[in-house]
Amino acid sequence: MEILGKGLAIAALLSLAACACGRSDAAAFTRAPVSGAIDPAIAQANVRETVCRLGYTKTVRPPKEWTQSIKHQLLIEQKLPGSVKDYELDHLVPLELGGAPRDPANLWLQRWDEARKKDEQEAALRKAVCAGHLTLEQAQERIRLKWGAKP
Repeated sequence: MEILGKGLAIAALLSLAACACGRSDAAAFTRAPVSGAIDPAIAQANVRETVCRLGYTKTVRPPKEWTQSIKHQLLIEQKLPGSVKDYELDHLVPLELGGAPRDPANLWLQRWDEARKKDEQEAALRKAVCAGHLTLEQAQERIRLKWGAKP
């Protein structure tokens, strides 16, 4: 029974990682105007020492002063409605999946409601990578296809 339970948990995790994150219409979310960028220091060979290590993202996350400055800049450049407090500065390829922390090709403003949905998918993908059910590259590609600029 425990094996069946574990198998169902893994299936549910992979399903969440591939899902539209609770949305019935996959086109209902905003796609990032960026293509995403990978941190060259992160690879499948070192996921255990990097993205799978507890607290890893804290070691690479840019400081709040820097992110606030970028948020202001992007809000103006992209002529987005509202104010910076309405948006999260999101890494299209998340830090927890080896995304580049400061590369402009990986940064965009995302409304908070969408950010929460994407965060759920990011966490599920990270768990799948760290459990060996997906490669890092597969997880990165799923994020890009789901949330990134259309090819």
